[in-house]
Amino acid sequence: MLTHPYSIFIWHAKHGVRGQPSWYEALQAFTEDDALYTANLIHMDSNAVIKVVRYGINLASFPDEHTVELAERQIAKQNDQQ
Repeated sequence: MLTHPYSIFIWHAKHGVRGQPSWYEALQAFTEDDALYTANLIHMDSNAVIKVVRYGINLASFPDEHTVELAERQIAKQNDQQ
C-alpha cells in the first residue's frame, strides 16, 4: 500500500561501490505542496540536482528540467555500456 505518493530524488554522479551515477530517493511526502517545498529547500541549501516524482512522472525539477534530463541521459548511457 502506497502511503506517500510523492518522492524526492537526489542525483549522485558516483553512487555505490561501482561508482555508477544514479538517483537516490531521499524522502517521500504525502502532499504535493510538502514535496515541492522540501525539494526546493534541499536544492537551495545544497545546489543538488533534484526531481519530484509521483507515480513515475516527474512533477518538478531543480535547478531546471534540462539539468535533470542530462542526469537521466548519463544513466541511460551508462546502462547501454553494460
